[in-house]
Amino acid sequence: MKEITKDIKVSVIIPVFNRQEFLAEAIESVLAQDMTEIEIIIVNDGSTDQSAKVAQEFVAKDNRMVYLEQENQGVSVARNKGMALAKGEYLYFLDSDDTLGSGFLSSSYQLATTKNLDVLVCGAYYADRFPNVMALPTCAQFLKKSFLDKHPDVQFLKGIQPGEDGIFSHELLALTDKVGLNLKADYFYRQHEGQNTSQIKKQTEKIIQALPIWLKELEAFYERNNLWDKKALHLARFIEHEPFEFRYMAMPFQQEQKQQLFQLIRDFMDSKVLPRLTEKDRNMLSAAFIGFLQAQSAAEFDAWYQARKLRNRTKVKALYLVSKLLPSRKWKKDFRAMMKKKYD
Repeated sequence: MKEITKDIKVSVIIPVFNRQEFLAEAIESVLAQDMTEIEIIIVNDGSTDQSAKVAQEFVAKDNRMVYLEQENQGVSVARNKGMALAKGEYLYFLDSDDTLGSGFLSSSYQLATTKNLDVLVCGAYYADRFPNVMALPTCAQFLKKSFLDKHPDVQFLKGIQPGEDGIFSHELLALTDKVGLNLKADYFYRQHEGQNTSQIKKQTEKIIQALPIWLKELEAFYERNNLWDKKALHLARFIEHEPFEFRYMAMPFQQEQKQQLFQLIRDFMDSKVLPRLTEKDRNMLSAAFIGFLQAQSAAEFDAWYQARKLRNRTKVKALYLVSKLLPSRKWKKDFRAMMKKKYD
């Protein structure tokens, strides 16, 4: 085992539920970090396989390991328990079937402490919307423990998955401007087999059930922290990204479900968010989301959006022909990328 110091710089929290075949690799990727001042908190969420045995074998060999068990209550409760126990200056949540590059923690810690950041966004993939970041998955969140301690009401929502990490990160990002990037943080996500029809149906039903809870939590959070006017655009961008782009636009909902989502999003935006946006704020939202907010029904929006896509494809084809006249290959490439981003 590596030599350690009494001071813990980073706490890595690994919630586990039935991941015996992957857990050892996840733990080993943390133990192999080029930073030794760490602790690893494993929260076993009622696993029925050999996950407990795998974890306890590591605990017996390394005193930087902390292990606890709970009855199966979901990943949110497991993360919240790990967060409460963490002793590090910063903490990080690692999924039990993924792994970290060897310099992940040291590079993140150095950047976060040098710039005195409350939230460090890890990975180039999640930097696209920076500095207008409105939500993050747990794998992209490197968090200052003292900042979390100042806001104990910000927790992972119990019984809500997916979306629990988006709500959690959105609320933290609304409470601080001390946010930075670590583009060199290498996180290795394990791809699993695609979902079958039954699993996809369950996912869409979960979103329909979860969205009212998301919106109720957001309303209470913004009210409690007096953020409605100061952070209205931040909230609008979250609604645009999470329930609209990431759910409504990307998942195979039935038409009745789409109308339910449409009404929930529209009612929340109309009553809580849009009245607080300036004209400049509204212009920063995407054309698709503006069209969504102006439609009278899901069916009307879908018809408008399909017609818009067809028009845009025609424009893109014409502009690609124009780009052939540009003298430089780089100019052609940049122009085509710009047009694709604008009209896709």
